[in-house]
Amino acid sequence: MEKSNRHSVPHMKLYRYRQPNYAVNYRRQGQALRLERHLLYTTVCAVMMRMFYMNIQFFKTLFPGFVLLLIVACEQTGAKLKIGVIAPLTGEGATYGASMKRGINLALKNNSDVEVIFEDSKLNSKDGLAAIKKLITFDKVDAIYGAAASGVTTTLIPEADKNKIVIFSSISTSDALTNASPYFFRNVPRNQLQGETAANYLIGLGTIDKIAIFNENDEYGVNLTSSFKARIIAGNLDVVYESSYLSTATDFRAQLTKIKNTGAQAVFMPGNYEETGIILRQAKELGLNAIFIGGDGSYSPTLIEYAEGAAEGFICTIMGVEKNTKKYAEFLLLFEAEFNQSPDVYDIYAYEAGLILQEALSGDSSAQEYLSENTFDTFSGELSFSGSDMIRSYGIVEIKGGRFVSKQAGE
Repeated sequence: MEKSNRHSVPHMKLYRYRQPNYAVNYRRQGQALRLERHLLYTTVCAVMMRMFYMNIQFFKTLFPGFVLLLIVACEQTGAKLKIGVIAPLTGEGATYGASMKRGINLALKNNSDVEVIFEDSKLNSKDGLAAIKKLITFDKVDAIYGAAASGVTTTLIPEADKNKIVIFSSISTSDALTNASPYFFRNVPRNQLQGETAANYLIGLGTIDKIAIFNENDEYGVNLTSSFKARIIAGNLDVVYESSYLSTATDFRAQLTKIKNTGAQAVFMPGNYEETGIILRQAKELGLNAIFIGGDGSYSPTLIEYAEGAAEGFICTIMGVEKNTKKYAEFLLLFEAEFNQSPDVYDIYAYEAGLILQEALSGDSSAQEYLSENTFDTFSGELSFSGSDMIRSYGIVEIKGGRFVSKQAGE
């Protein structure tokens, strides 16, 4: 069914693929040169194919390599920019992958010169590594968008380095990824800022002096705990309990009982939404009354399902978005018209990443140079990259009435 244009708004500007062997690109030369070149290729191919079929023996005698040359010449008329996406499309973390897919597809929807190829990382390094090797070697992509988990992204970077191809993430937050490679970029702020934001929130309440830390034992959880703990100690609050868990764990009652016995008034629990939901449910069963605060990995409506009624009041940090802007209003109309739902923050950052990537790949220089040297229109204003990172802030959200709502400092 054809969609109505009743609610349509102007789309963000799009750039077409730059033919690498031409001195000037599409943005300066305009559509005329591209159309002229396309018509030339099409005409030559049509004439030569006609001659070939009319007198195939003649061409075989005079031009032994004719068939190969003809294929190569004709393929240039349909050359497309290729972006490979490595995301958790199934299994743990699938909601992250769904947001990545929605966001980048919407950003590139009106650009017929871009082909997006998706590969499922299943949120693990083994599948992520197989995906990037396939995308670079077989699909010959021009850039990689992904991954979600910082540990998976860390595994992908050496392959991107080796092939001198840009890898761009809108979710991976580990501090270890900062300047990890000249080819790695991310529009999401790093964990140090996130951990400090969570700690500053608890310090700002003025009523908390005993903190428990219960983090997922992976690069994300350990790294986020580091900056949180440092800021808590600097704020003269006591860490009365500290432990970790594996992502495969499903029973957290023993650790939660120990936390309850310490008298902790707040529990910092950075991890993914699935384990976080189970922890909240089991804490309620044990009568553990405390403020529970996590990181952006907990931000998902699926957490509420896992918590089974115990999610109300849960707090987490999340990447900042300026929603009182024309840019966001236009995006919101586009997104709701396309998907018939409201976007989450991962949808927003994925959409932004798609726009940044297509601009960089259509620039005057290489994508890596373009990203390093230019300023971009983001949902936090005009920003540029400082090394691999965009410097932007985190906010605080709380689950109220079964949904995430913004929370101000001191509330």
